[in-house]
Amino acid sequence: DIEVDTDGDGLVDSKDKCPNKPETKNGFQDADGCPDRLPKKIAKTFNGAIKGIQFESGSDVIKSSSFRTLNKAIAIMKQYPSVKVEIAGHTDSSGGHDANVELSERRAQAVVAYMTAQGIDGSRLKAIGFGPDKPVASNKTRSGRAQNRRIEFHIDK
Repeated sequence: DIEVDTDGDGLVDSKDKCPNKPETKNGFQDADGCPDRLPKKIAKTFNGAIKGIQFESGSDVIKSSSFRTLNKAIAIMKQYPSVKVEIAGHTDSSGGHDANVELSERRAQAVVAYMTAQGIDGSRLKAIGFGPDKPVASNKTRSGRAQNRRIEFHIDK
């Protein structure tokens, strides 16, 4: 028997709760086959640079002042257990390129380690380091370099 996918969303009708309406691939309840919207809490929290996550200089040690921000994200992830998140580390261009890429990856992994220690399943988190390769501001000014040193959260679809 060939199974039919009436709405063309990749889920056969027998496994699709909404066989006549395609699934919205947005990283939220993507397995049910129904169109949906990301809840505002998720869309707002996991959409780019996260202010308030800081590290010791040149290190992957998370500053304790960051825990409140991280704990808010963790609470939302616990409320929506189907959501997966990519955690991207970024640095400014000071220092060697390869060292910065490695540092940004270690920082993203430190955030993953913190979140898993607080009860988030590690399979829901992915760490990636971009180093200085995706600046959001000029590396020629102190304020620009500060903006480039960041952690970003994105819904992992």
